[in-house]
Amino acid sequence: MNLPPPLPTHPRGWWARHWRWALPLALLLTITALAGVAWWLLVQWSHWSRGSEPYQEAMRRARCSVDLVAHLGEPIQDGFLPMGELETSSTGVGSSQFVVHLSGPRGKGRLFLQAEREQGRWDYPMLYVLVKDAEPIDLTALDDVEAATECALEACRAEGECPALAPPLKV
Repeated sequence: MNLPPPLPTHPRGWWARHWRWALPLALLLTITALAGVAWWLLVQWSHWSRGSEPYQEAMRRARCSVDLVAHLGEPIQDGFLPMGELETSSTGVGSSQFVVHLSGPRGKGRLFLQAEREQGRWDYPMLYVLVKDAEPIDLTALDDVEAATECALEACRAEGECPALAPPLKV
């Protein structure tokens, strides 16, 4: 006795044949894409905030501070990702708050910035740096118009007696 021919079956689709390796791969690709988007957003935030006027002025004042250069050394570098916020409007009003990690050959510190903008001009009521085992270094000593045109470190070097040129501090 002969057996009848087998019944025809529908061929299984691609997903049914390969789901065991395709599902983890799809999840991995999705997670990688989300991580890439998050990284891109962080890089854009860093670039945008570092280019803002309050951030630029705070870094200029930090690099011109004789006391800060004496504690951290030169060059003073800022961290990759500043934390904070920046709000401006078309009417010339705005505010900015940042915490920036600073580092130099002699140590590290954190710069705290609060700025207010009125009539298109920034004012810096709070701008100081905390370094380990030292008093806070105030960067608002000059009024904003003077601070924009002077660099205390350059003036100190021009006079020839600058503590920033002394050997590292023993803290």
